[in-house]
Amino acid sequence: MKYLIRSGHSQHFWVNLGGFQLCWWCAILLADSSLMVLATLLILHLLFHRHPVHETVVLLSCGLTGFAVDLLLTATGVFRFGISAFPPLWLLFLWFCFSATLRQSMTYFRGRWVLAAICGGIFGSLTYIAAGSFGVVAFGLPLIQTFLLLMLVWMVLFPLLLWLSGQQFSEQFSDAT
Repeated sequence: MKYLIRSGHSQHFWVNLGGFQLCWWCAILLADSSLMVLATLLILHLLFHRHPVHETVVLLSCGLTGFAVDLLLTATGVFRFGISAFPPLWLLFLWFCFSATLRQSMTYFRGRWVLAAICGGIFGSLTYIAAGSFGVVAFGLPLIQTFLLLMLVWMVLFPLLLWLSGQQFSEQFSDAT
């Protein structure tokens, strides 16, 4: 077990990408019931990461940034989550899970800002459309308008999160090696 702790296994491209896909499907299919699964997968990610303290700062800063965008989209009526005026807690955890990909399986896009904007715009918006087809989110605008708005949001958000995840945080957040 000691070999696995801080082994970097959670940073492996396919492990990281597969882990996020597992998180996404759990969140979409199980909604509130997915919280324990998502929390467990996040803990495992940090446990097997070479730099868990720094990664925690990245997960928090990027995850909260993404969730703030969803909070704004919910407050303006673009997203609707049942009777709640707020996005559900599982969505916050899904943002933390997505943030765990930024320095691992999504690192290819860092420095390729135009490509990141294009791919983020297309695929970021499509994930919400897919979630809507499963009934976990409803849209306050017609589908095409929602898609175009989300495309614009994600064309800015994905490169921003990549940039934020690449920042060197202060020494107090660095991992002792």
